[in-house]
Amino acid sequence: MLRSLLGIPALCIALAAELVLGAELLTDLGLSITRDVWLIAHVAASVLAAVSISSMVHNLVPGKRLPLIMLFTSLSFFMPFIGALGTWCSVTFGAILANGRHKDNVFWQVTSNADLPFAAPIDRPLAKLDSRGFVEQLTFDTQSDKLYNKVAAAKNIRTSQSAPVLKSAIGHSNERIRLVAHQMLDKKANRLNREIQRLESEAKILESTSKSNIHLQIANNYWELLTLEDDEPVAREELLLKAASHAAQSLATEPRNVNAHFTLGQIYLKQGEIERATASFERSIELGISPDKALPYIAEAAFISRNYKKLRATLAEVSPAFRSYPPMSNVVEYWA
Repeated sequence: MLRSLLGIPALCIALAAELVLGAELLTDLGLSITRDVWLIAHVAASVLAAVSISSMVHNLVPGKRLPLIMLFTSLSFFMPFIGALGTWCSVTFGAILANGRHKDNVFWQVTSNADLPFAAPIDRPLAKLDSRGFVEQLTFDTQSDKLYNKVAAAKNIRTSQSAPVLKSAIGHSNERIRLVAHQMLDKKANRLNREIQRLESEAKILESTSKSNIHLQIANNYWELLTLEDDEPVAREELLLKAASHAAQSLATEPRNVNAHFTLGQIYLKQGEIERATASFERSIELGISPDKALPYIAEAAFISRNYKKLRATLAEVSPAFRSYPPMSNVVEYWA
């Protein structure tokens, strides 16, 4: 903003200098300016006009400033006064009209939400394969060596995202892929269990807020472990109970722990405790969590309880930036 404001007086100075130089050239004002001095002054005025114009239109014409300055300088130099004034008017007017006629989807915009879904917006071309195509590659790709390397690399992906892929790899026809998938799942489960044991030991000697955060970490680890055991009914129920217990202990120590309320809401939703889940998510919003993070879960709870009126009202509260991403965009479009 300051740059644009400073550009206006700079352009006025450049135009005034061009007027004086033009008048001296055509009418001989008696300034006794030599040809070399006149040429240097004209070049300086052209550069000043180009820099000031580029600073005023940099928001309307995104891109590198140097090419713009070179273009505007040449126009101002070869068309004294008229070039600078015409460039400023034409570029500003043309940019405003172009922005008004822009009809493409605006994929990126300023948003306070830091947890947008890990998916590209609709219609955005993908330069390379991403994680959403991993399961499809396991199903249809016949290049076993490449698939083996990809499955082995899943050890670097967090458990909640890699577990579905590794479970799909267990059923692959290639024995090496099946074995490495089993190994990855076992290693992830062992790592989470060791981390839970370590945190439980720490929780016994800590107090207050630190103890609350430790119990929350334990609950989150049980929640992540659930992605590996979700297809086992007995293990699933036990893990949910342990996760809920530690989330509740976290809140018992620190009732305003916003992340504990959110985690507990996820657990209640998984257990089918719809009213308690909704209350936990609403409480997390009251305590300051991003509404865009909790509102989709509240909408899911409303759907499970067949409260479709609340479902539509909740989706309407989600910010436009969040709603433009799949799968949320597909849900919003269906219930609109």
